[in-house]
Amino acid sequence: MKELLQSLVETTTDAISIRDMQGNILLVNLAFEQFYGWTYQDLLHDPYCLVPEPLITETKERFHLIKSFGKKLSGYETVRKRKDGTMVQVCLTASPIRDSAGNIVGTSVIARDVTYRKMAEEALRESEAKYRILVENTTDIISTYDLSMKKIFVSPSVELHLGYTPYEYLQKDTLAALIHPDDVNTLLDLRQSIAIHKKNVQMECRVQHKDGYWVYLESRCVPILSENNEIESYLIVSRNITERKQSEEALRKSEEQYRFIAENTADFISVIDKNGDTMYSSPSHVKKLGTDRINFHNIHPDDAPTVCERFSYMLQSKTPITCEYRYTLENGDWIYFESIGMPFFNTDGECQHFFNITRDITERKQNEELLLRTEKLSVIGGLAASIAHEIRNPLTSLKGFIQYLQPSISEKSSTITDIMLSELDRINFIVSELLVLAKPQNLHVKSILLHRIIENVVKFLASEAHLKNIEINTTFSNIPITINCEENQLKQVFINIMKNSLDAISAIGEIHIQTKLLSDNQVLIRFSDNGCGISQELLPRLGEPFYTSKEKGTGLGLLVSNKIIKDHQGRINITSEINKGTIVEITLPISS
Repeated sequence: MKELLQSLVETTTDAISIRDMQGNILLVNLAFEQFYGWTYQDLLHDPYCLVPEPLITETKERFHLIKSFGKKLSGYETVRKRKDGTMVQVCLTASPIRDSAGNIVGTSVIARDVTYRKMAEEALRESEAKYRILVENTTDIISTYDLSMKKIFVSPSVELHLGYTPYEYLQKDTLAALIHPDDVNTLLDLRQSIAIHKKNVQMECRVQHKDGYWVYLESRCVPILSENNEIESYLIVSRNITERKQSEEALRKSEEQYRFIAENTADFISVIDKNGDTMYSSPSHVKKLGTDRINFHNIHPDDAPTVCERFSYMLQSKTPITCEYRYTLENGDWIYFESIGMPFFNTDGECQHFFNITRDITERKQNEELLLRTEKLSVIGGLAASIAHEIRNPLTSLKGFIQYLQPSISEKSSTITDIMLSELDRINFIVSELLVLAKPQNLHVKSILLHRIIENVVKFLASEAHLKNIEINTTFSNIPITINCEENQLKQVFINIMKNSLDAISAIGEIHIQTKLLSDNQVLIRFSDNGCGISQELLPRLGEPFYTSKEKGTGLGLLVSNKIIKDHQGRINITSEINKGTIVEITLPISS
């Protein structure tokens, strides 16, 4: 047994020492000398050489209790000094040694090196302190739950976001009791997924605030695993994203509103990058243009260079620009566009995109053109009134003198004076027609047979047509047609149209006049000729003041005719082809 005990003392890794009642060293094992560096001889010379000087008194007092009262010392952690001067953390177990009679004859001390353990504990303590500071001061909600999702711990930040103190929050039965009903199933599905895959998951859910409203939380759930890779509990880190959700919702509504505007406006809205490629175009492009964007090759050749120049200027100066140009549709019609380009800057001040808002201004252009024509009419009206006044003065004198001289003129010459008076009356009528341009005239309307008016005009122009070898043919409706009109004005319209046909026919030709009853109590009067015709480019300009294709024309005949027909609640439509002739159609209401 002695040999066995001696072998145990010598082979153990713990440092063992035995002292007598006076504190003298009796025995140290090999592990003692290796651990402390002090030898048996060193301890004989100085029994307390391994005890730091500040701890010698404490050490003697503790061992006095062992020697005097037989008490055991267990788990006493203290510091000892190695022979090289370094300090070491040790855990001491001291016991009294008794003889066969039970008397205490000495003490035995077993020392175990706990330096690394103490270092680990200190590191753990520091780590725990850091994490505690983090948990207690973070704005995120950090919480732990057991396998049944019962709350174990929650950080103080829960009060900031949910209104509950940590104690109040932990008193709630389960987490599901606070979750929005629509989010509970999502939470259960994620919990099942964690149980199967044992991996982190991320989720969003609504949690009820203490005041009753809902708070959006973005949470990351981390399973805490045991050594056997089994889930012991759950760690959940949650962030309040209510403001972000509200901002996203406000942004979504704003985007919906602007998208609604962009998708339903008649304007063409597009987003263009700095290379000129279209990134977005509103549906109005397809509705109006038949394509999803404005194509450059459809821009009028005369306007394309200006559009390029304006777009390049916007790219370089990064300032808004406006330009107008003509654009052709798929059916060949030309329309006017007004485009406003605006650069879009990001947060870094860089310009990557451009907004382009294009508007169809064809109607506005037509109104401007109409306004210009109206202005011309106003000038012409004033001029016509002045001319009519100047002509009527000498006409009155001439007519008065002829009537004065008529009784003294022979019967043979009276025919000449009758012709002169008739011509003066006709000049006076023409002057009256000039006044149509100056101010609205009161129409002396009465019911008249349409065919009789046309026949009178044909007879009036028959001699001129005969001289030019032009034949005038008429095809009238079988039913007599009566219209309410001012006869002289309507004759003037028919004369103007037929005179234009006579001037347009350079060789043997034909003018055909046709009347036809329409179903809506209207009559159609069609004048057609086989003259030189009018080009499609010039047709829209017919009726402009002073615009004419004739060398000595004034361009006022059709202008006056348009106004007369309009005053009679009718319409004029002109179609023509080069070298094929012209058709003028007049629609007038018939008399009841």
